[in-house]
Amino acid sequence: MNYKYSLLFSAFVLISLTVNAQQRTINGRVTTFEKINLSHVLLQLKSAKKEIFSDSKGYFSFTCDENEKVTVSAQGFVSKKIKISNLEANDSLLVDLKFNNNKKNFDLAIKSQHIDEKNLNYAIKHLDGASDYSRYSNILEAIQGRVTGVSVSGNSIVIRGNTSLNSGPVPALLVVDGVIVEFPVFVQVPPIEVRTIKFIKGAAASSIYGSRGMGGVVEVTTKSNE
Repeated sequence: MNYKYSLLFSAFVLISLTVNAQQRTINGRVTTFEKINLSHVLLQLKSAKKEIFSDSKGYFSFTCDENEKVTVSAQGFVSKKIKISNLEANDSLLVDLKFNNNKKNFDLAIKSQHIDEKNLNYAIKHLDGASDYSRYSNILEAIQGRVTGVSVSGNSIVIRGNTSLNSGPVPALLVVDGVIVEFPVFVQVPPIEVRTIKFIKGAAASSIYGSRGMGGVVEVTTKSNE
């Protein structure tokens, strides 16, 4: 009898935990080139086994458990995986998908109606600053010369506003073509090979890279990653 009641009690606890699991309503938007909305982007909720889509202006909303993991994907763009637990309580989920410019990705993005051809052509021409970096002697000079609030401190890059109470400024995470690298590898990237340099900070960095992104993230995409 005791064994029977033990099983019943365990089942009751499991049901209670499931019912009382913390639910969150997540509102957000999907963009590319940091400012252009992407339409009909797929968001897959792993635990809930649920799929939703952003609307025609990139906005979305869903309710999920605190520990949910979400994959955001659009044809022609690089997908991102996000842990909801890394978001602050009232933060919106702002997702910027990277576009690697080539003919195949261009056609996929247009055909899937994520972005219209006029906007994508404009973004590639005016927002993708690949040609700007060739005039710098090294990648650190390109960063310091272009972005306010970002500095090189010793063997690290610091994005202003990311500090720790115990140790002061927190170094930014360095990512090249989607791979996390150490500072010596990062500085060897030739500026002439750089397509884009992107800076991510705050909750957006943590939502993508977890605790490793607490100091912000410097994302570099090279021309070879097309």
